[in-house]
Amino acid sequence: MSLAVHACRSLCSWHRTPAQLDGLPLLACRGCGSQWIRSEAWTPIDHTGRIPDDVRAELEQR
Repeated sequence: MSLAVHACRSLCSWHRTPAQLDGLPLLACRGCGSQWIRSEAWTPIDHTGRIPDDVRAELEQR
């Protein structure tokens, strides 16, 4: 399975999902449908330009 990555929108809101990819928690954007795991080289931001708390928690695990 590969991650879905879409252009960011003003609706972006990142949250943890119940799924995992490669043994890592999968986070997804409820606005644009993009997905992210902490091994990715980029960092998601939400519609306010802020790094969401769920993303920050994953980044601390790197």
